[in-house]
Amino acid sequence: MNINERISHRAKLINDNTEIFIKSVEDISAVVSDSIKNKNKIMFCGNGGSAAESQHMAAEYCATLNHMNPRLGFAAISLTVDTSFITAWTNDFGYEEVFARQVETLGRHGDVLICYTTSGTSPNIVRAAKVAKSKGIKVVLFTGENKKLEVKKYCDLILHAPSSNTAFIQEIHTIIGHEVCLDVETRLAKNND
Repeated sequence: MNINERISHRAKLINDNTEIFIKSVEDISAVVSDSIKNKNKIMFCGNGGSAAESQHMAAEYCATLNHMNPRLGFAAISLTVDTSFITAWTNDFGYEEVFARQVETLGRHGDVLICYTTSGTSPNIVRAAKVAKSKGIKVVLFTGENKKLEVKKYCDLILHAPSSNTAFIQEIHTIIGHEVCLDVETRLAKNND
């Protein structure tokens, strides 16, 4: 594909899936809003670009998505940022439990864990989701078009970006993530007065 074709393809992905995306935004924001209203927190995890997205979205909740519309912060943390823990744990025990250990230690019943994995098969995401589910933590998965996933049995909601192209999947994740955050802000605005 050339530049024009890639950009046109991105627009088509959004236009062809608008109704699905709207429903996903509504469903995910309802779960996140309920958790925040009940004084719980949102945890995010992912690898590589998805780690960056985890940090990005945790910042949007804790700070604000729109600085022209200030609000109280929402409790949110990315499990990808503590380099001392991550390097200690992975050095001693390996990478597959790096998020699960944090969910086990920091997570509480009523929290939400939002997992980003373009493939849907990352072992450390599967393990984190499994631990979260066992603790009564809602699990939201952002992934690609693959629907035959081991992790789905631990998930309450799944957003399948309709692509197998990593860049397209990640871009859809950002769009939906921003829309979810905006919808949460709207739902909870009356609680910030």
